[in-house]
Amino acid sequence: MMKAPIIKVENLSVTYNAGKLGETEALKNISMEIYPEEYVILFGPSGCGKSTLLYSMAGLEVPNSGRVFVENDDLSKLSNKKIVQFLRQKLGMIFQAFYLIPSLSVIDNIMLPQMFASETPAKRRERALKVLERFEITKLKNNLPTELSGGQQQRVAICRAVINNPTIIFADEPVGNLDSVSSEKVMDMLYELNNKDKKTIVLVTHDSRYLRYAHRVYYLRDGEIVREVSNSERAQLREEKMKPFMAHALIEFAKYYPHLDEANLKVKFLCHYLLSLEEERTQERLEKLVHERICNQLTHEQFVNEINKSYLEGGVGLYDQTAHHLAEQLDEVLEQAEYFATNFHKFPENYEILHQGIVRLRDHLLVGYHGHPSQEQIERLDSAIKARIEGSIDHLQFEKKLEQHLNDGGVGLHYQTAQEFSRRIEVFLITYPTVFHEAPQEIVSDAKEAIAKTSQT
Repeated sequence: MMKAPIIKVENLSVTYNAGKLGETEALKNISMEIYPEEYVILFGPSGCGKSTLLYSMAGLEVPNSGRVFVENDDLSKLSNKKIVQFLRQKLGMIFQAFYLIPSLSVIDNIMLPQMFASETPAKRRERALKVLERFEITKLKNNLPTELSGGQQQRVAICRAVINNPTIIFADEPVGNLDSVSSEKVMDMLYELNNKDKKTIVLVTHDSRYLRYAHRVYYLRDGEIVREVSNSERAQLREEKMKPFMAHALIEFAKYYPHLDEANLKVKFLCHYLLSLEEERTQERLEKLVHERICNQLTHEQFVNEINKSYLEGGVGLYDQTAHHLAEQLDEVLEQAEYFATNFHKFPENYEILHQGIVRLRDHLLVGYHGHPSQEQIERLDSAIKARIEGSIDHLQFEKKLEQHLNDGGVGLHYQTAQEFSRRIEVFLITYPTVFHEAPQEIVSDAKEAIAKTSQT
C-alpha cells in the first residue's frame, strides 16, 4: 500500500513587508507533497524562495496564506508548545552557518537537544558518543567548535540534528561554506541517512552537482515551482501520477541544464533534435530564432533567411539547403505537437481518436524507413506507441521494446532505428510555448519573456 505524504504543502504564500514599501512575494501559491523516506531537493538561484519554503515546512516561518501538514498535523493550528515538541521530536535542522555554541565542547553541543528531552546526563552522553562514532569524529569530542575545520563543524551539526532520532531532516545549503572535499563527505553522510536510516531529507541548494542524490527535485524561480523532476537513477517512493504526454527524455535532458526555465529548456531540446551544433554561441543564436518561430514572430521564409545568413550578419551560417531542411523539420515537429496537444490533451476514451493518433505517429516513423516491416511488426509497433502515449512506459522502455527481438515480444528493429524512432516521438510529445494559430495569452507572454532573456545573454 502506498504511504501518505509525510509533508503536504497547500497553496502556500509568503509576503515580506506586506502593504509596505519594499513588499516582496517570497512564495506564490506553492503546493507540493513529500513522501516518507524521500530525499527531496529544493533547487534554484539565490532569492528564489527555497529557504523560505524550507522554513515554512519546518514551522519556523508563518505564511500569509496556505497550509503545511506534517504527518497530517496542520502546523498553523498547533500551539507554540506543540510546535516546540514537533521541532524537538520529529525534525532535525542543519544550517549553512553550523550554529554551534562556541563555549561548549563538541560533545556538549551534540547533547544539547537531549537535555530538552529530559534525558539523564548518562544517557545523553551515551547517545552522543554513539553518534560521534557513527560519523567518525569521536576524537574531537572535547574540542571547542573554533578548533575545528568547517567540514568537521558541519559533521558536528549533523550529529546534533540526528541525536533525537527525528523522522525528517531539513538542510539549508549545508555545504555552502565548505570546500569540495568536505562538501562531498557531508553530502555522502546525508545520503546515508536517507538510504540506510530511511530518514526523509529535504535539502536546499543552488549547486546542480548535488541533484543526483535526490529522488526528486523541485526547481524554484521567483517564488514559484517551475519544474519537478524525478531522478531515474533512484527508485521512486511515491506512486507516479499518470501524465499521458510526459516527455521522459526531456526530464533527463533537464539534468544537464538545471538553470533553464521550462520554455528555454524545450527550445534547447528541440534545437538538439534539429541540429547538433558544437559552437555554443551558434547554438544560442539558433535557439533564439527557434523561439521566435515558435511564437510566430518569424514566418517560415524569414526563419530560413535568418539561419541562412552568415554568423557575422547575425545568422547561424547554414547552407541554404540545410536551412530549408531545418525549417521544414521544425514546422513538421510543431504541426505534430499541435495535433497531439489538441486531440490528446487528456488520454482519449474514444478508440477511433486513439487509433488515429497511433497511425499518425507510426506512419511518420516509417517515412524514410528502408526496411519492409511485417504485419506482426506493425502491430507490435502500434502497441508500443499506444503504451508510450498513454504513459505506461517511458522513452527508454519504448526504445527497448522496438529493439527487442520478435520472439521476445518486441518489434525487432535495428538498435539505431529504435533510437531514432524513440527520439522522434519524444519531440512530438512536448507541448511547446505556443502554436502557429491562437495560443493562451499567458503562454505567449512567457515565451516573449524567455526570448528577451535569451537576447540579453
